[in-house]
Amino acid sequence: MSGPKFVVSALAAAALLAGASSRLVAQAGCSARNTPNLIYPGDPRWALDKNVYPAAVNFADAAITGTNPRSGNGSLELSTTGSLFDWAFFKRVADGGAAWGLLSDVNCLTFDWWRDSYTIPPNLPPLLDAALNAETWQEQTPVLRLLVRDVKDNQTVFSHLVWERWYNTRNAGVVPTENDQWHFENLTGQQLWRHFDGGLSYTNAGCVNTGFSGSDALQTYDIGGWVQNCYSASAEVYGIMIGVGSMWPGDYHAFLDNVQLGFNGQDGFAVEDNFELPVSAVPEPGSLALLTTGLLALSGAGYLRRRRPPRG
Repeated sequence: MSGPKFVVSALAAAALLAGASSRLVAQAGCSARNTPNLIYPGDPRWALDKNVYPAAVNFADAAITGTNPRSGNGSLELSTTGSLFDWAFFKRVADGGAAWGLLSDVNCLTFDWWRDSYTIPPNLPPLLDAALNAETWQEQTPVLRLLVRDVKDNQTVFSHLVWERWYNTRNAGVVPTENDQWHFENLTGQQLWRHFDGGLSYTNAGCVNTGFSGSDALQTYDIGGWVQNCYSASAEVYGIMIGVGSMWPGDYHAFLDNVQLGFNGQDGFAVEDNFELPVSAVPEPGSLALLTTGLLALSGAGYLRRRRPPRG
């Protein structure tokens, strides 16, 4: 085969291979990687959310910094101060009020996290000492929230499916976080609890939404379980949040990076974001050496001209 027909056939084959490759990424690429979508400070796709307790002072913070780079020169740095009202999340929603895909089609949900080591001060009040030594605090990771929109009784309802590591290890005894190191976390098949009505109530056993009555009372399922038991088939994912805080009893310092969210039937990922800092226009060392040599040469030439005796 030769000529134009061969070129057309080759291009068609390449297009098919590219499409198949993209689908394989979405289906089988749910693994640790340096995600390609670089998010710099001020990117409008991600916004700081600190509004869970609007009437309270909130000392928590979340910002893209170069303090502890993960994939490149930056990551998302987060902190709380021990105030129970501290809350700081980075939030991204689908463009134009749309959704990224159906909740039932989520096939990849991952991020990378780091928790700084900490010490518990001596001679604390008994209640605070107990809180900082509790299993929940020893195992406290940063938090991911999947934002879900559904229709119930002809009304649109909003909820958050929330991942925290303790809900996946609570039956294994005390399993403290391994601090001062990066972790890749694949949440796709893990247990999540639910904030209902956009966070106004909590879901307990039987998909009953009520006030908070304790962490042990919260219903947990993996994503498939939530779809099967508490959502309709049309429930859709419209946003994602990552952060720290809400009734956390101690100082907490963490970093996040490389957020991934993918869906069956879609090419690539809906979210594949890497928090970075812009690279400043600083010359490379080799360029600096050449520049310095050139400046010295020009300076020497000027000196020689000044030293040359006048003519005539």
